[in-house]
Amino acid sequence: MRTLLFATTIALAALGCTESSKETKAEVKHDLPVMSVDDVAAGLEAKQLTVVDCNGAKTRKKHGILPGAILLEDEETFPTSALPTDKMTKLVFYCGGPG
Repeated sequence: MRTLLFATTIALAALGCTESSKETKAEVKHDLPVMSVDDVAAGLEAKQLTVVDCNGAKTRKKHGILPGAILLEDEETFPTSALPTDKMTKLVFYCGGPG
């Protein structure tokens, strides 16, 4: 099964976004792994992971995208064929967070 790494804080740090939710990081409860911006940068440089941009068009236009990111246009109709064929590829999903 594909290993999925979700890192919503990547876009916040990399793109200079601020979270508008009233929850703090300490209050957010989930079991998803989080990677630092430095960890993602190292993984990209070493070609050990693929990033998936889950932001909308407006956010992408305002803040840009990470080079080489797969753009997730619609989570309900997204074709899995756009993902890497190697099932061992680590995926990092990022977005600007709730807003």
